[in-house]
Amino acid sequence: MNDHGRRRRGLFAVWREYAVDALIVASAMVLFSAAGCAFFSLPRTDNLENLTMKAATQVFDVKGQPIAKLFEENRIVVTLGNVSQYVPQAIVANEDIRFYHHLGVDPIGILRAVWVNLRYGGLVEGGSTITQQLAREMFLTQEKTLSRKLNEALLALIIERKFSKEEILQAYLNQVYFGEGAYGVEAASQVYFGKHAAELSLSESALVAGLPRGPGIFSPYADMRAALKRRGTVLQGMANAGYISQEQAEAAQREPIVLAGKKRRVVQASYFLDYVAKELVGRYGANRVYKGGLKVYTTLDINLQQAAEAVLGKFQGAVLSLDPRNGYIRAMVGGRNYEESQINRVTAEVRQPGSAFKPFVYATALGQGQAANSIIIDERINFGGYSPQNYDKKYRGPVTMKKAVRWSVNVAAVKTGRQVGMANVLNLARSLGITTLVPEDDNLASALGGLTQGVSLMELCTAYTAFANGGVVSRPVAVLRVLDENDQVLEESRVVQQSVLSPEVAYIMTDILKGVLQDGTATPANLGRPAAGKTGTTDNYETAWFVGYTPELLTGIFIGNDNRTPVGISGTEVSALWGQMMVKAVEGTKATDFPVPPGVVTGVPVCADSGMLASGGCEETEYSAFVRGSEPTAIDPRTRPGQKLPEREGRPGQGGQKEQERKPGWKLPSWLRLPGF
Repeated sequence: MNDHGRRRRGLFAVWREYAVDALIVASAMVLFSAAGCAFFSLPRTDNLENLTMKAATQVFDVKGQPIAKLFEENRIVVTLGNVSQYVPQAIVANEDIRFYHHLGVDPIGILRAVWVNLRYGGLVEGGSTITQQLAREMFLTQEKTLSRKLNEALLALIIERKFSKEEILQAYLNQVYFGEGAYGVEAASQVYFGKHAAELSLSESALVAGLPRGPGIFSPYADMRAALKRRGTVLQGMANAGYISQEQAEAAQREPIVLAGKKRRVVQASYFLDYVAKELVGRYGANRVYKGGLKVYTTLDINLQQAAEAVLGKFQGAVLSLDPRNGYIRAMVGGRNYEESQINRVTAEVRQPGSAFKPFVYATALGQGQAANSIIIDERINFGGYSPQNYDKKYRGPVTMKKAVRWSVNVAAVKTGRQVGMANVLNLARSLGITTLVPEDDNLASALGGLTQGVSLMELCTAYTAFANGGVVSRPVAVLRVLDENDQVLEESRVVQQSVLSPEVAYIMTDILKGVLQDGTATPANLGRPAAGKTGTTDNYETAWFVGYTPELLTGIFIGNDNRTPVGISGTEVSALWGQMMVKAVEGTKATDFPVPPGVVTGVPVCADSGMLASGGCEETEYSAFVRGSEPTAIDPRTRPGQKLPEREGRPGQGGQKEQERKPGWKLPSWLRLPGF
């Protein structure tokens, strides 16, 4: 579509939006004058000071234990005389310039909004009056239907007949939501500035008055730049309306904003609660979520959450635990200290994954027919000027795929990526749920996690669920069920899954990643029961990762400073933190192994430098899984006469690989040990 077509389409949308409003105004006028009986079905508007105070939303964990009251309503009702004169002026100037002249609905205001929006080619200005907004907030829902708009207009006309403009404006200022849990101008004044509404300066009044248009967008706690820009818009509107001079507006805009600071929030799982609140507001609107008396049953395990919150210690970073079988979020920690920063690093931080990206390279190779015993030569190489180096600056010669993953051999990953095609690797990662990949990532450095943007912990953990869950990706789920104030079910969760890998490829990838914990870069994470995972450390130790899983629980951790300075620890050390947390998580539970697909054989002894069946002459034997019929049959020629071949490991009749006991050889440094573990 050309620019002219797009503009015509945009103008049509604007005309359509306001045609509805014009119809409502005309209908309201006719009905108001000729059909008084129609009002009997509308809510009563006898007393605007009788504000309905509904219960706060309650949030429960997966076992039904209460976590917190979600955003308890914070409202302090005040009279108009106890509000700075600038606040109502700012509200009128920016929300309803003809407030003192219309009868509740404003045809002239609608026409003006139509004209402004046509000029700008989009919805820039609304046509609802302050009285209509009050009617909607106090007596109606946020649903966008013709009947709701008609009721809103009718109620606005009734309210204007019963109450003075001052009473209406006072009710509006006490009712409207200003963000950060603050309802009404008095609560907002205290939340943002630590003072009464009567004490607000012109600059502060303009900032507060600009919040109702977008409380989550314009809150100075969330985005100071957006808040200052919105304040400037409000001040200019006041100047244009003649409430203040242009000089006053410019002087107020130069004034710095001094916030009172958020009060300490003594609740558990703060980042998770914010995550859930954002989901719910998107579905039900802030008004219903913050004061609708909902009951929200979540997927969170509060005991696991407490263990996760202890992991980071002095480090900055994030922790996420998912049930890979269904995507249920069991624990979420978005930073080391919620009071220090409310940024949820599980979802908001996008970082280079380092070697934690390599499993996607090898899963692509397995999908193309390679096997865990495929041999890769670890050597000095140069691809058009790109010369990847191993972390230890050593080269091992021929290694199997499994050994290359166990020891996170960079050269092997790059060679494999080149062989299978990095475009195929990126396509697989996208299908597993990683959305931050861009065309520029189609290069060999991406095989080592050197991506243009990076990944979030949420998406990386989501992608790993396919390895733990037989090739099926489980999208994250936070909310199990929502009940209204009358305990009627509003929604129930739906597991969203997609089969991306074959069960055979997923299992063999898991079997390979088991080796990382048994005898690789993540031995500190060995739980003494079936578990798999991958470490990742970026250049200059900017970020360190470990994503690991048992059949029932997947946990990812990254450590990384917000300013991107080196953290000084590696993925191996992060795997130790993971191990400490997961020991708590699996305590008292029965160890289970990953189910073996019918088409897979396991525990095959392989010589780690030839890929052949292991012999007594092999320097290193590993036990691998294969698609049935693809396992090696040739015996490594280094067998000495009379020497027995290594036996296949596993439980009798199952062929499953034995799990090593947790080795005491690698000890976590004392400064990394967590209290209570």
